[in-house]
Amino acid sequence: MSETIKEKVEAENWLPYGEQLRILLGSEHISYGEVANALRGKGVFCFNTEKSSTIPILSTTILRPFEFVALLEASISRETRPKEQPQDIQLVSDNANWQSSVKALASDLVTLVQLDGIPGVTFASNPSVSFNGTHSASIDYAINRTDYSQDLLGRDLNFSAKILIEQKAGALKLEILSQRSSKETGLINDQLVKSLTQRLKNDGVSDNGEPRKILFQSFNNKNRILFMLRLAAEFGANKGLGVIVDVNIRRNESKEALPDDPGIKWMEGTMRNLKIDGDKLNDISIFSSEDYFDYFFVIKLVVDYEFELAQNTGTCTVIYSFDKTRNFARIMSAPFTYSIDRLHIKGNTSAKVSSIVKGEIAAKMRSRIDALYADLAIAS
Repeated sequence: MSETIKEKVEAENWLPYGEQLRILLGSEHISYGEVANALRGKGVFCFNTEKSSTIPILSTTILRPFEFVALLEASISRETRPKEQPQDIQLVSDNANWQSSVKALASDLVTLVQLDGIPGVTFASNPSVSFNGTHSASIDYAINRTDYSQDLLGRDLNFSAKILIEQKAGALKLEILSQRSSKETGLINDQLVKSLTQRLKNDGVSDNGEPRKILFQSFNNKNRILFMLRLAAEFGANKGLGVIVDVNIRRNESKEALPDDPGIKWMEGTMRNLKIDGDKLNDISIFSSEDYFDYFFVIKLVVDYEFELAQNTGTCTVIYSFDKTRNFARIMSAPFTYSIDRLHIKGNTSAKVSSIVKGEIAAKMRSRIDALYADLAIAS
């Protein structure tokens, strides 16, 4: 239990219930899964884990101090975990002077961000550009956000973000990696990348009007599932197949009837969203045949890997997901993101070594993602 949160919310002296608890639980920053987990901790198991079903039940209870703090910590930990979203911009030539365009934006980065449309957010450190040689650059900044539960808790949080820009030797594209740690930094990154793309186009460096992102609609359904499963199987430095420990699946609602096959028929009449824990990759029946793939969407995979990088070996947990997929109407525009959730290096206690290894794992993942996207995406 975090002493900072515990002291900040005075959890020992305040037990939220009823309307107070309903407002807190209804925030978009607390996920439906966290509400369902809180209920399960009280011995209540719901067939439907949608918030419309679980919040009324949990709101009739009183959360004990450790339950209340655990709920907040889970939300904050999930939100502050760095997430990466790969993008790219096509260049007109391999020697296009994109660096000049980036430098021209450097003095105006703050003015390119419309914070008025992002309530409660101010810059803790303004966006700034730095160059690493002639082939890469980065934009770094941090924000302060008046927390979603300000009325209840009077708390604020800081989040950092980064945009990495790199042109690999001889490449005809700029690789853009948007690294965010909150919904708000994701919105700011989108604004900055959009301005960068427009500047490159205006300067004749690129013909793109917007960057290419890996979106849900970038694949047909079969290839999207193959994309996720092949990432789960290996990322380039793992020993043996990755093990799926958590999967979120959504029924393809455009397919009204399921085949009369026990491998897929069990999904008939189940909830629209299904979460499965603890199954190995080859033990999930609906993954066993591509004939099933038209009937469901894979929204998120959490995968455990054993890895080996030079002299470093260990384990890591990676989350692959398509954001914004709780709303079916927005599912096709959902961007692909990934994050390294946990990392353990055998025999290592050095933060510096952990940071280096994490960076190497992320680089391997980006290469694997690029290769699979090139192989499986719908031709544009």
